[in-house]
Amino acid sequence: MRIGDRLAELRKQNQYTQKELAQKLNVSQQIISNIERGQTEPDIDFLRDTADLYNISLDQLIGRDISGIEIDSDSIEQQIINVIRKMDNTGKELSLGLINQVAQHRGVNNDDK
Repeated sequence: MRIGDRLAELRKQNQYTQKELAQKLNVSQQIISNIERGQTEPDIDFLRDTADLYNISLDQLIGRDISGIEIDSDSIEQQIINVIRKMDNTGKELSLGLINQVAQHRGVNNDDK
């Protein structure tokens, strides 16, 4: 997947318009459009700021394989990760507890308690 496509996908997942994203990143809407259309490539500062905004790593931002899970917006794992990223720490702790309970009930080993 091209980086522009990946950035457009993330923008839409986070429900930003190009204009809103541009304001958050302190760039013009035209820059966002050009990157998403593949007319220009984003620089490292843009990528870092975008990753910070979405609270993800640069590897995740560019769709690199992390922890054995290929970033795919349609996967159940990615949907779970996207929801959890938006939670505060309390919500994340509660979610982890719930996931552990489901895993135990289903007989899945979880050594990361």
